[in-house]
Amino acid sequence: MREGYRRATVRAIAADADVDVAMVYYFFGNKEGLFTAVSVAGPEHPLRQLAALLDEGPERIGSRLVRHFIGRWDQGTAFEPLVALWDTAPLLPQARDMLHSSLIGPLAKRIQEQFGVADAELRLELVASHLIGLAFARYQLKIEPLASAGADRLAATIGATIDRYLTDPLGLDGR
Repeated sequence: MREGYRRATVRAIAADADVDVAMVYYFFGNKEGLFTAVSVAGPEHPLRQLAALLDEGPERIGSRLVRHFIGRWDQGTAFEPLVALWDTAPLLPQARDMLHSSLIGPLAKRIQEQFGVADAELRLELVASHLIGLAFARYQLKIEPLASAGADRLAATIGATIDRYLTDPLGLDGR
């Protein structure tokens, strides 16, 4: 994450982890496999956190999800994998496929059942893109007043939109 996908080497990553480079290849196959495991399958992805928060119940899920992420990002944790994924996603079809098969697909079924809505995959992609856009604008670009807005204010306003993505009719008429 520190070097970015293009500049990082498997040899340097293995050295930082104090493991033999062959072990990295054994467990992850190649650099793309390692990156995918860290950025897509890791617990930092917004959709993985959405699943964990749903275990606590669906009430005000949007506000709770936004508050959770702002809290983590304000502490400087869990943002780097999202930035790295944003930067490299066009280069890594394996990461996109893994995101869908391991996260979006199963979570979409749960969203559809829990909220009684159609288009669950689209809804989840809207949630993820909204949160990643928030992170990019607030922490990378540091756009004001968004960058200095309080967590409560953002959780209330953006959370309502996330709730709408998950529960309200999207007005797409099946398109």
